[in-house]
Amino acid sequence: MEKLLISAKERAQWVKHTAKVVAVAASSGAALVSIFTALYSYGVIGKAESHQSIGNIGAAWVGLRPAMDTASAINDTVHYAATVTDKNGSILVGARPMWTTGDSSIATVLQDGSVIARGPGRTMVSVVVGRLVTHSTIVVKQRVASVEVGRASGDSLIVLNEGSQLQLRARALDARGFPIDGLEATWHIDDNSVATLDSSGTLTGRSAGRTVIGAKVDGVAGRSGVSVVTPASAIALVAGISQRALAGKTLPQAVVVRATNRRGAPASGKRVTFRLADGEGAVDPASAVTDADGRARATWKLGADPGRQTLFASVENVDSALAIVAEADPVASNTRVTALAERLSGPAGDRLPDSVAIRVTDSTGRALPDVPVRWTAVDGGSVEVASGRTDSLGVASARWVLAKRTGTQRLRAQVGVGAGLGIPPVTISATALAGAAASVLVTTGDNQHAAAGSQLPKAIVFRVADTNGSGVGGATLTLSPSGGTLSDTSLTTDSLGIARTRWTMGHSAGAYSLAVHVDAVKKLLKVSARAMPAAAANLAFDDVPGEKRSHKVVESKRLYALVTDVYGNPVPDARVNFSVKSGTVSPTRAVSDSRGRAALTWKLGSKAGEQVLKGVVRGTDVTGEYVIQIGPREPIAKPVSLRAASSK
Repeated sequence: MEKLLISAKERAQWVKHTAKVVAVAASSGAALVSIFTALYSYGVIGKAESHQSIGNIGAAWVGLRPAMDTASAINDTVHYAATVTDKNGSILVGARPMWTTGDSSIATVLQDGSVIARGPGRTMVSVVVGRLVTHSTIVVKQRVASVEVGRASGDSLIVLNEGSQLQLRARALDARGFPIDGLEATWHIDDNSVATLDSSGTLTGRSAGRTVIGAKVDGVAGRSGVSVVTPASAIALVAGISQRALAGKTLPQAVVVRATNRRGAPASGKRVTFRLADGEGAVDPASAVTDADGRARATWKLGADPGRQTLFASVENVDSALAIVAEADPVASNTRVTALAERLSGPAGDRLPDSVAIRVTDSTGRALPDVPVRWTAVDGGSVEVASGRTDSLGVASARWVLAKRTGTQRLRAQVGVGAGLGIPPVTISATALAGAAASVLVTTGDNQHAAAGSQLPKAIVFRVADTNGSGVGGATLTLSPSGGTLSDTSLTTDSLGIARTRWTMGHSAGAYSLAVHVDAVKKLLKVSARAMPAAAANLAFDDVPGEKRSHKVVESKRLYALVTDVYGNPVPDARVNFSVKSGTVSPTRAVSDSRGRAALTWKLGSKAGEQVLKGVVRGTDVTGEYVIQIGPREPIAKPVSLRAASSK
């Protein structure tokens, strides 16, 4: 029975502690997850090894002091104490309480009950003994212990030029030196004639002098001294501009710089320092004080390497330095120039696929960088230069665009741009080749004429060119005539893009055409020619079409005399003489028309029998006859074919 009563009391005690846990969790939802994690870890819920801790057996009550405490600085330590008693209220010796906090970003706890502040906020401190849990509260609220005043960049030394502005920073710190965020500062300056300070902490220099500024945060003030100075604000080169001399020689003029303040007045008494960029050469003096006009001067001896050399001049209180550049010309006796490209070629009018380059070295073979090089296209074309100087390997390069003509072209590279240096130029050659065929034209032999069956008097000459008009060698032309014959129907152009052929007309008189095709050229070339009738070779007579035949005695006949060449082509403008032995003919002389015909009328004689009409083409031995038989009844006409009288 007594065991049952003890068990009932333990349950009541556990329920009481559980109720406390629930109440605390209701007031602080952010710590609820951490509490249940701790309850599980230390055996209040679930199964954990904490249940098996021998020192915790018999614990009936746990107390925690203080109930609440506050830390005023990060890393402050607050000590908590836990009291563990048994059911009789006696302190339980050997108990092993387990400590935890709800939010470790606000506070962490050591196993001796020491709570260390980690960040501003509020969280729980819990102690667990077996199934017993109790809680306290820790508040971390930083208190301003000091204010640090300085530049926003962190530099505490405040030196300000006249007329310039500077953003200041006031940083509140707790007792351990940790910054406190989210606090506003109130600014103050002792002397407004030296500088002004607005509510945001922007400091503006007014006149040379010293003063003190202050910033107050939550009643705690911080102070810092301010020095306003009137420095030189600019430095400029006023003499010795853009000089040049041979490498290793002294420039002809002294280098003169002038320092001024922000109002543009001379900054006298300021120290100017001269410094060589690469340590080559010499400058005298290395530093000088500006005179009443703010000027300082130095003599500059160039270094032994050619190219641009730099001297820096700086004046106190001015961050930037003035860069002064002079040109050291190469010495001819110590300069070697070599072309890096040979046997260049490319289409005329195009840019060469590879760069053209030269290398500049001294007499020992050491590369000379930053030496100026001037490029000139001697035979036309153009040069594209990315940089007019040699690179770190002593190489200068350019892109060469050839002129729009075929053949050899030249590019000249001149090292050094000073007059009279005595360095001979380097000349590079390239062969400009014709591009792809783009057009074909006939240069000679178009629109000729010749007798049928005869060769045209002139050869037909073709030229194939690229887009730049340069002749294309090795192009193939395919010829397709409408008639006649060619000496060759497939031609190949020579090195100048020229090809030629001879054309013999066909047997038929009239217009002829010759189509010319070149691969890659879309448009066909058309060449025209005309075959004229050959010399008269035949003369024949024929009745006029439409004349009615009659069975009666014919008194007259209307005829055509037809003159043709050896191929049967009508011959125009042929002069023909007509004659008869019986009757009359009109006209006795005629000229053939465009169809080779000459019209005539033959009045027959009255005598019966055979009557003959003769025709002769004047200037030739071509003749023809027309024979008609006259009888007592109806005449019987029979045309006679032409007879070419060959030496009759």
